[in-house]
Amino acid sequence: MTRLSLIDGGFLLTESHHSPKHVAALLVFRLPNGKGKAWLRSMLDEMKQWPPCFPFNQKLKDNPGPLYELEPDRHLEIDYHVRHTVLPSPGSDSQMLDVVARMHANLLDRDRPLWEFHLIEGLSDRRFAFYIKIHHALADGITIGRWLGDCGATSADQLDTPPIWAHEENSGDREESGISYREMLFNGVKLLGGGVKTALGVATLSAKILQRRFLDGDSSIALPFSAPKTTINVTPGAARKISIASFPLASVKAIGKTLGGSINDVLMTMCDVAISRYFDSHEDTPDGPLVAYMPVNIRTSEDEGDGNLVTLLQVKLASNHADPIDSFHEVRESIISAREVYSGVPRDAVQYYALMVALVSLAEEMLGLHRLFRPVENLVISNVPGPREKYFFRGAEEIGLYPVSTLPPMTALNVTVCSYHGTLFFGLIAGRTAVPDLDILTTYLEDAFHDLADATGVSVDQ
Repeated sequence: MTRLSLIDGGFLLTESHHSPKHVAALLVFRLPNGKGKAWLRSMLDEMKQWPPCFPFNQKLKDNPGPLYELEPDRHLEIDYHVRHTVLPSPGSDSQMLDVVARMHANLLDRDRPLWEFHLIEGLSDRRFAFYIKIHHALADGITIGRWLGDCGATSADQLDTPPIWAHEENSGDREESGISYREMLFNGVKLLGGGVKTALGVATLSAKILQRRFLDGDSSIALPFSAPKTTINVTPGAARKISIASFPLASVKAIGKTLGGSINDVLMTMCDVAISRYFDSHEDTPDGPLVAYMPVNIRTSEDEGDGNLVTLLQVKLASNHADPIDSFHEVRESIISAREVYSGVPRDAVQYYALMVALVSLAEEMLGLHRLFRPVENLVISNVPGPREKYFFRGAEEIGLYPVSTLPPMTALNVTVCSYHGTLFFGLIAGRTAVPDLDILTTYLEDAFHDLADATGVSVDQ
């Protein structure tokens, strides 16, 4: 039996019908030469023969949270978890995204292992896709990326790679046997001591934020409840809208280098400029800079396990979008300030602070407090590094890797980016009612990229 950490369990604790806490990857492939739908369906049948490993063979034990536990599912039905969808002609990207949006809107069944795998057949240009949906309590983006890497091949000739649910397990065994009363008592004392240390760390972080903002006069620091009210800060509802885009990694990197910043600085600026133009087009300009959740990986070289080792930084975005370069520098300064405030604080304290902020958003949604208070944040912008080399699965070339993430309470927009083989793949997900025209926002995202490229003299064909 495996006990989830309080951070991992937090994704179950804060889950609701309007805010499912699963994440997903949408992988697009091209069929090998000479292969068609018969090969594809035969491959799926063969994949089902692979038995799931940890955590894909685990379900939640029937006990109350927040101390969630996993136990093996002795009656796992692979046909429930591994599914097949065929798109009607012409098999467009729009049809695929509509299907994925419906799949992504549904909560995972807590009586079964918390994952689904969908083979999507019938895409145009000899393409097919995998939609892989996993509860965030089991893994963060880095972990899922590692599992996908375990199941990919760098050669089209390697035809025996396992499906993701049969990835190679870590050498450390996650299964735990029963413990004695003495061990329970010892662990309780250890947990209490760690809790006191963590509480002090959270208090220290809170004090650092207040000092930096008010005593040091750093206006780029984002405080809780400092985000402006917008039309995307509503209960997102159950229905979802998904859009995708891609940009050359070399061009984005060159823009950042020209301006003295990073790839992440460019991505954050692109999103900020795009959402600002979206609001302007709807005559709904916010009364101040937006505040974004920016998930940050806090793993070290020694952290090889599963689960979540990520926290959320609150980053204030630009106040003026007339010049994309000015916007870039303003966003960059905010990111630097946020990282400096969080630096030196124990990792557990940073994670628990982020969980506390997330619970505040959940309370706003459940109790209707959004009518009285400003939002904690306006949107989520995340950047997940992916593989640099080209991957294949059973000889099929992987040509796209789009992240499909989750929406926090009172937040109807998430933009997640994943790099793969020289391209940055954007996955935009929104509440369907709050942002019905997500494609327009994607167009503004492309415009923001070209504006930054033009302003810096960077070629978009790199």
